[in-house]
Amino acid sequence: MLRHSEGMRRNDEKMYDENIVNDSLETCKYLVSVKDGLTTDALFDNMASLKEEKSEHSWEKVIEELDIGSDLDIDDMDNISVDEFIVFDYSKQNQKQKNSSLRIVRNIIVAVLCVAIAFCLAVFINAFVAHQTTIEGTSMEPSLKNNDSVIVQKLSYYWRDPKRYDVIVFPIAENDENGDNIYYIKRIIGLPGEVVQIIDGKVYINGNRLKDDKYSDEEITDPGIAELPIQLAEDEYFVLGDNRNMSTDSRYQYVGMVKRDAIEGEAWCCIWPFSHIKRL
Repeated sequence: MLRHSEGMRRNDEKMYDENIVNDSLETCKYLVSVKDGLTTDALFDNMASLKEEKSEHSWEKVIEELDIGSDLDIDDMDNISVDEFIVFDYSKQNQKQKNSSLRIVRNIIVAVLCVAIAFCLAVFINAFVAHQTTIEGTSMEPSLKNNDSVIVQKLSYYWRDPKRYDVIVFPIAENDENGDNIYYIKRIIGLPGEVVQIIDGKVYINGNRLKDDKYSDEEITDPGIAELPIQLAEDEYFVLGDNRNMSTDSRYQYVGMVKRDAIEGEAWCCIWPFSHIKRL
C-alpha cells in the first residue's frame, strides 16, 4: 500500500507522462495473470528502468522487454475484466502446483525404481556372477591368510569344468550353529576319473608323482584315506589345502570328495588387505 501511494503521488507530480502511466497500469493488469511472484516494488523498478533506457513504450512492448510469456491473447486484453484476470491467475497457480506435485511424485517413482533395479542387480550378481568372502583359518597359507578377503567368481564354470590347481569354494555336509552352510576353500589336486594316492608324503596321480605342484612342497605327514588309492568318479574332485599339514580336506571323511555341482565358484583374487592383493 505504501508503494501504491507513492505511485499515485508520482502521477500527481507529473513524474511520469500520461502514456507511460497508462502503459504501467496495463502492464500491472497483465502481470497479475502471467508473472507469478512479481512484487509491486519489482514492477515499478522494471518500469523505471525501461523508461530511462527507452521511450514511447506501449504496454505490449513493455511486456516483451520484461520477457514474459502469456497464455492469453494480447488482442483480447482490453475485453478482459480484473475479476477474470484474478480467476486466470488462480487457475495458473493451481496448475503450477499440480505440475510441481506431479514432478515430485515422478521423481519419487524414478528414485524407487532406481533403488529396486540396483537391488535386483546386486542380488543377481551375488547369486550368479561373483561375491566376496572372508577366509577363516590357516589351511590355505601361504597363498591365503586368515581374514583375507577374496572374490569368488562363478562365470568361468558356466563355460568350462574346474581345472587342476583351481582354488574352489564349496559347502560341506554339516551346518553351523545358525543352520547356515559351512563353506571350505581348497585347491583342486585330483580330477574326475583319476586315481589319487599319497605315498611317502607325496601326491601321486594315476601312479605318477605330481611334480608340478608349485603351491606346496611340504611332505604330508597324514595321508588320511588317501593312504590307499582313491578312484574319483566322473563328477568328483580331490582337494587339498596349501598348508597340507594344517588342513581338513579330501583326505578326511568329514570333507571327502567334492561333487561338481557342489562347487560354489572359483576364488579369483584376493582384494584385502592391500598388501595381499593378487590373482590366485
